[in-house]
Amino acid sequence: MPEIIFHQYAMSPFSEKIRKIFALKNLEYREVDQPAWMPKPHLTPMTGGYRRIPVLQIGADIYCDSALIARKIDQLSPEPSIYPDGKAAAAEGMAMWADKTLFFSTVPLVFTAMAEVIPKELFDDRRKMSPQLSMEVLKSAVPGSRGALASACAMLDASLSKNAFVLGDAFSVADAAVFHTLWFVRSDQASAGIIYSKPSLADWFGRVEAMGSGTPVSMSGDEAMEIARSGEPEDIDSSLDDDPSGLRKGMRVGICSDDLPTDVFVGKLICLRAHEMVIEREDPAVGRVAVHFPRAGYQVRAV
Repeated sequence: MPEIIFHQYAMSPFSEKIRKIFALKNLEYREVDQPAWMPKPHLTPMTGGYRRIPVLQIGADIYCDSALIARKIDQLSPEPSIYPDGKAAAAEGMAMWADKTLFFSTVPLVFTAMAEVIPKELFDDRRKMSPQLSMEVLKSAVPGSRGALASACAMLDASLSKNAFVLGDAFSVADAAVFHTLWFVRSDQASAGIIYSKPSLADWFGRVEAMGSGTPVSMSGDEAMEIARSGEPEDIDSSLDDDPSGLRKGMRVGICSDDLPTDVFVGKLICLRAHEMVIEREDPAVGRVAVHFPRAGYQVRAV
Protein backbone atom coordinates (compact mmCIF):
# COMPACT_ATOMS: atom_id res chain seq x y z
CA MET A 1 0.00 0.00 0.00
CA PRO A 2 1.29 3.53 -0.76
CA GLU A 3 2.06 5.86 2.12
CA ILE A 4 -1.09 7.70 3.23
CA ILE A 5 -0.55 11.30 4.34
CA PHE A 6 -3.48 12.85 6.19
CA HIS A 7 -3.67 16.63 6.53
CA GLN A 8 -5.95 17.49 9.45
CA TYR A 9 -6.35 19.26 12.76
CA ALA A 10 -7.49 17.66 15.98
CA MET A 11 -10.84 19.44 16.42
CA SER A 12 -11.92 19.13 12.78
CA PRO A 13 -15.18 17.14 12.64
CA PHE A 14 -14.67 16.02 9.04
CA SER A 15 -11.19 14.83 10.01
CA GLU A 16 -12.83 12.81 12.78
CA LYS A 17 -15.02 11.17 10.12
CA ILE A 18 -11.92 9.93 8.30
CA ARG A 19 -10.16 8.95 11.53
CA LYS A 20 -13.02 6.54 12.24
CA ILE A 21 -12.51 4.95 8.83
CA PHE A 22 -8.80 4.58 9.58
CA ALA A 23 -9.82 2.89 12.83
CA LEU A 24 -12.22 0.52 11.08
CA LYS A 25 -9.48 -0.59 8.71
CA ASN A 26 -6.75 -0.60 11.39
CA LEU A 27 -4.51 1.55 9.19
CA GLU A 28 -1.26 3.32 9.95
CA TYR A 29 -0.93 6.72 8.29
CA ARG A 30 1.20 9.85 8.40
CA GLU A 31 -0.55 12.77 10.06
CA VAL A 32 0.22 16.41 9.24
CA ASP A 33 -1.32 19.02 11.54
CA GLN A 34 -2.66 21.98 9.57
CA PRO A 35 -4.07 25.33 10.73
CA ALA A 36 -7.82 25.54 11.29
CA TRP A 37 -7.98 28.65 9.14
CA MET A 38 -6.15 30.27 6.26
CA PRO A 39 -3.33 30.74 5.46
CA LYS A 40 -2.12 27.17 5.15
CA PRO A 41 1.38 27.57 3.71
CA HIS A 42 2.21 23.85 3.69
CA LEU A 43 -1.05 22.85 2.02
CA THR A 44 -2.03 25.63 -0.39
CA PRO A 45 0.83 24.88 -2.84
CA MET A 46 -0.59 21.38 -3.24
CA THR A 47 -4.30 22.19 -3.40
CA GLY A 48 -4.30 25.61 -5.05
CA GLY A 49 -6.07 27.20 -2.10
CA TYR A 50 -8.59 24.61 -0.91
CA ARG A 51 -9.49 25.91 2.54
CA ARG A 52 -11.31 22.92 3.97
CA ILE A 53 -9.89 20.06 6.02
CA PRO A 54 -9.12 17.19 5.74
CA VAL A 55 -6.95 16.60 2.67
CA LEU A 56 -5.42 13.25 1.74
CA GLN A 57 -2.05 13.03 0.01
CA ILE A 58 -0.53 10.04 -1.75
CA GLY A 59 2.75 11.20 -3.27
CA ALA A 60 1.86 13.93 -5.76
CA ASP A 61 -1.85 13.05 -5.79
CA ILE A 62 -3.97 15.28 -3.56
CA TYR A 63 -7.52 14.32 -2.57
CA CYS A 64 -9.99 16.99 -1.43
CA ASP A 65 -13.31 16.52 0.41
CA SER A 66 -14.00 13.83 2.98
CA ALA A 67 -16.46 12.01 0.69
CA LEU A 68 -13.78 11.35 -1.92
CA ILE A 69 -11.15 10.68 0.75
CA ALA A 70 -13.37 7.99 2.29
CA ARG A 71 -13.86 6.37 -1.12
CA LYS A 72 -10.10 6.43 -1.83
CA ILE A 73 -9.21 4.84 1.49
CA ASP A 74 -11.74 2.10 0.81
CA GLN A 75 -10.08 1.46 -2.56
CA LEU A 76 -6.65 1.22 -0.94
CA SER A 77 -7.87 -1.04 1.88
CA PRO A 78 -11.07 -2.78 0.75
CA GLU A 79 -11.73 -4.87 3.87
CA PRO A 80 -13.76 -4.27 5.87
CA SER A 81 -15.68 -2.14 3.39
CA ILE A 82 -17.33 1.14 4.31
CA TYR A 83 -20.09 0.06 1.92
CA PRO A 84 -21.09 -3.29 3.48
CA ASP A 85 -23.65 -5.68 2.00
CA GLY A 86 -23.75 -3.84 -1.33
CA LYS A 87 -25.30 -0.76 0.29
CA ALA A 88 -23.10 1.83 -1.41
CA ALA A 89 -25.98 4.06 -2.52
CA ALA A 90 -27.68 3.97 0.88
CA ALA A 91 -24.42 4.52 2.76
CA GLU A 92 -23.30 7.44 0.62
CA GLY A 93 -26.78 8.97 0.61
CA MET A 94 -26.98 8.82 4.41
CA ALA A 95 -23.44 10.18 4.70
CA MET A 96 -24.33 13.10 2.43
CA TRP A 97 -27.36 13.88 4.60
CA ALA A 98 -25.18 13.85 7.70
CA ASP A 99 -22.37 15.90 6.11
CA LYS A 100 -24.70 18.54 4.72
CA THR A 101 -28.16 18.78 6.30
CA LEU A 102 -27.37 17.49 9.77
CA PHE A 103 -23.93 19.08 10.07
CA PHE A 104 -24.98 22.57 9.01
CA SER A 105 -27.91 22.47 11.42
CA THR A 106 -25.39 21.98 14.25
CA VAL A 107 -23.15 24.94 13.40
CA PRO A 108 -25.29 27.57 15.21
CA LEU A 109 -25.38 25.38 18.32
CA VAL A 110 -21.62 24.95 18.52
CA PHE A 111 -20.63 28.48 17.53
CA THR A 112 -23.01 30.15 19.99
CA ALA A 113 -22.11 27.77 22.82
CA MET A 114 -18.40 28.46 22.28
CA ALA A 115 -18.68 32.12 21.29
CA GLU A 116 -16.32 33.31 24.03
CA VAL A 117 -13.51 30.92 23.14
CA ILE A 118 -13.69 30.69 19.33
CA PRO A 119 -10.63 32.47 17.90
CA LYS A 120 -11.46 35.57 15.91
CA GLU A 121 -9.33 34.24 13.05
CA LEU A 122 -11.50 31.12 12.82
CA PHE A 123 -14.73 33.08 12.79
CA ASP A 124 -13.38 35.52 10.19
CA ASP A 125 -12.25 32.61 8.00
CA ARG A 126 -15.70 30.98 8.15
CA ARG A 127 -17.29 34.33 7.31
CA LYS A 128 -15.30 34.35 4.08
CA MET A 129 -17.00 31.06 3.27
CA SER A 130 -20.44 32.41 4.32
CA PRO A 131 -20.48 36.25 4.14
CA GLN A 132 -23.86 36.42 5.88
CA LEU A 133 -22.44 34.70 8.95
CA SER A 134 -22.71 36.68 12.19
CA MET A 135 -23.25 35.79 15.82
CA GLU A 136 -26.68 37.44 15.66
CA VAL A 137 -27.70 35.24 12.74
CA LEU A 138 -26.37 32.16 14.51
CA LYS A 139 -28.22 32.95 17.74
CA SER A 140 -31.49 33.42 15.89
CA ALA A 141 -31.03 29.98 14.31
CA VAL A 142 -30.49 28.12 17.59
CA PRO A 143 -34.12 27.12 18.36
CA GLY A 144 -34.66 25.66 14.90
CA SER A 145 -31.28 23.97 14.93
CA ARG A 146 -31.92 22.34 18.29
CA GLY A 147 -35.29 21.10 17.08
CA ALA A 148 -33.70 19.66 13.94
CA LEU A 149 -31.05 17.91 16.03
CA ALA A 150 -33.66 16.44 18.37
CA SER A 151 -35.65 15.14 15.40
CA ALA A 152 -32.56 13.57 13.82
CA CYS A 153 -31.52 11.96 17.10
CA ALA A 154 -34.98 10.47 17.59
CA MET A 155 -34.85 8.99 14.07
CA LEU A 156 -31.38 7.57 14.62
CA ASP A 157 -32.28 6.17 18.03
CA ALA A 158 -35.27 4.33 16.59
CA SER A 159 -33.10 2.75 13.90
CA LEU A 160 -30.28 1.90 16.27
CA SER A 161 -32.69 0.22 18.67
CA LYS A 162 -33.02 -2.50 16.03
CA ASN A 163 -29.55 -2.40 14.41
CA ALA A 164 -25.99 -2.29 15.72
CA PHE A 165 -25.07 0.43 13.22
CA VAL A 166 -26.85 3.08 11.20
CA LEU A 167 -27.59 0.84 8.20
CA GLY A 168 -27.57 -2.59 9.79
CA ASP A 169 -25.12 -5.00 11.37
CA ALA A 170 -21.88 -3.45 10.05
CA PHE A 171 -20.15 -0.08 10.32
CA SER A 172 -20.39 2.00 7.13
CA VAL A 173 -19.40 5.45 5.92
CA ALA A 174 -22.84 6.53 7.14
CA ASP A 175 -21.76 5.78 10.72
CA ALA A 176 -18.57 7.81 10.25
CA ALA A 177 -20.51 10.80 8.92
CA VAL A 178 -23.26 10.73 11.55
CA PHE A 179 -20.69 10.23 14.29
CA HIS A 180 -18.50 13.20 13.36
CA THR A 181 -21.51 15.51 13.33
CA LEU A 182 -22.67 14.43 16.78
CA TRP A 183 -19.06 14.48 18.03
CA PHE A 184 -18.88 18.10 16.88
CA VAL A 185 -22.19 19.25 18.39
CA ARG A 186 -21.54 17.45 21.67
CA SER A 187 -19.48 20.48 22.73
CA ASP A 188 -22.81 22.26 23.26
CA GLN A 189 -24.07 20.97 26.62
CA ALA A 190 -27.75 21.08 25.70
CA SER A 191 -27.09 19.18 22.48
CA ALA A 192 -25.03 16.58 24.34
CA GLY A 193 -28.05 16.09 26.61
CA ILE A 194 -30.23 15.35 23.59
CA ILE A 195 -27.76 12.76 22.27
CA TYR A 196 -27.26 10.98 25.59
CA SER A 197 -30.98 10.95 26.38
CA LYS A 198 -31.48 8.46 23.54
CA PRO A 199 -30.31 5.09 24.92
CA SER A 200 -29.63 3.27 21.65
CA LEU A 201 -28.00 6.31 20.07
CA ALA A 202 -25.86 6.89 23.16
CA ASP A 203 -24.74 3.25 23.17
CA TRP A 204 -23.82 3.43 19.47
CA PHE A 205 -21.98 6.72 20.00
CA GLY A 206 -19.89 5.19 22.78
CA ARG A 207 -19.01 2.15 20.69
CA VAL A 208 -17.94 4.23 17.68
CA GLU A 209 -15.98 6.63 19.87
CA ALA A 210 -14.13 3.67 21.41
CA MET A 211 -12.92 2.56 17.97
CA GLY A 212 -10.12 5.11 18.15
CA SER A 213 -8.34 6.70 15.20
CA GLY A 214 -6.16 4.06 13.59
CA THR A 215 -2.41 4.56 14.03
CA PRO A 216 -1.22 8.07 13.18
CA VAL A 217 2.49 8.80 12.84
CA SER A 218 3.40 12.48 12.88
CA MET A 219 4.86 14.17 9.79
CA SER A 220 5.82 17.79 9.23
CA GLY A 221 4.35 19.98 6.52
CA ASP A 222 7.81 20.40 5.00
CA GLU A 223 8.20 16.61 4.70
CA ALA A 224 4.82 16.30 3.00
CA MET A 225 5.68 19.03 0.50
CA GLU A 226 8.98 17.33 -0.30
CA ILE A 227 7.18 14.06 -0.99
CA ALA A 228 4.87 15.85 -3.42
CA ARG A 229 7.81 17.65 -5.04
CA SER A 230 9.82 14.46 -5.53
CA GLY A 231 6.90 12.41 -6.83
CA GLU A 232 4.78 12.23 -9.97
CA PRO A 233 0.99 11.97 -10.17
CA GLU A 234 -0.29 8.49 -10.87
CA ASP A 235 -1.29 7.55 -14.40
CA ILE A 236 -5.09 7.68 -14.55
CA ASP A 237 -7.33 5.62 -16.78
CA SER A 238 -10.20 7.97 -17.53
CA SER A 239 -13.56 7.74 -19.28
CA LEU A 240 -13.19 11.41 -20.08
CA ASP A 241 -13.93 11.10 -23.79
CA ASP A 242 -17.33 9.60 -23.04
CA ASP A 243 -18.35 12.07 -20.36
CA PRO A 244 -21.79 13.63 -20.88
CA SER A 245 -20.49 17.06 -19.83
CA GLY A 246 -18.74 17.44 -23.18
CA LEU A 247 -15.50 18.44 -21.48
CA ARG A 248 -12.34 16.99 -22.96
CA LYS A 249 -8.95 15.95 -21.65
CA GLY A 250 -6.44 18.79 -21.59
CA MET A 251 -9.03 21.55 -21.27
CA ARG A 252 -8.34 24.31 -18.75
CA VAL A 253 -11.16 24.11 -16.23
CA GLY A 254 -12.28 25.57 -12.93
CA ILE A 255 -13.75 23.44 -10.16
CA CYS A 256 -15.73 24.72 -7.18
CA SER A 257 -18.04 23.24 -4.58
CA ASP A 258 -21.78 23.87 -4.77
CA ASP A 259 -21.78 25.65 -1.41
CA LEU A 260 -18.58 27.68 -1.88
CA PRO A 261 -18.61 28.89 -5.50
CA THR A 262 -16.16 31.73 -4.83
CA ASP A 263 -13.27 29.29 -4.28
CA VAL A 264 -12.38 28.06 -7.77
CA PHE A 265 -9.51 25.65 -8.44
CA VAL A 266 -8.05 25.92 -11.92
CA GLY A 267 -5.96 23.41 -13.81
CA LYS A 268 -5.73 21.07 -16.78
CA LEU A 269 -8.47 18.48 -16.78
CA ILE A 270 -7.03 14.97 -16.84
CA CYS A 271 -9.88 12.82 -15.54
CA LEU A 272 -13.67 12.74 -15.25
CA ARG A 273 -15.21 9.63 -13.72
CA ALA A 274 -18.61 8.93 -12.22
CA HIS A 275 -17.38 9.81 -8.73
CA GLU A 276 -14.23 11.83 -9.34
CA MET A 277 -12.65 14.62 -11.36
CA VAL A 278 -8.97 15.47 -11.45
CA ILE A 279 -6.99 18.51 -12.53
CA GLU A 280 -3.26 18.81 -13.02
CA ARG A 281 -1.56 21.94 -11.75
CA GLU A 282 1.93 23.18 -10.99
CA ASP A 283 3.34 25.22 -8.15
CA PRO A 284 6.98 26.25 -7.68
CA ALA A 285 6.97 24.80 -4.16
CA VAL A 286 5.79 21.29 -5.06
CA GLY A 287 6.04 20.94 -8.84
CA ARG A 288 3.37 19.03 -10.77
CA VAL A 289 0.50 17.61 -8.76
CA ALA A 290 -2.89 16.06 -9.50
CA VAL A 291 -5.75 17.42 -7.41
CA HIS A 292 -8.78 15.15 -7.04
CA PHE A 293 -12.33 16.29 -6.25
CA PRO A 294 -15.60 14.36 -5.90
CA ARG A 295 -18.16 14.70 -8.66
CA ALA A 296 -21.16 15.03 -6.33
CA GLY A 297 -21.40 18.45 -4.71
CA TYR A 298 -18.92 20.10 -7.10
CA GLN A 299 -19.13 21.92 -10.41
CA VAL A 300 -16.64 21.93 -13.28
CA ARG A 301 -16.55 24.21 -16.30
CA ALA A 302 -14.13 25.32 -18.98
CA VAL A 303 -12.34 28.60 -18.21
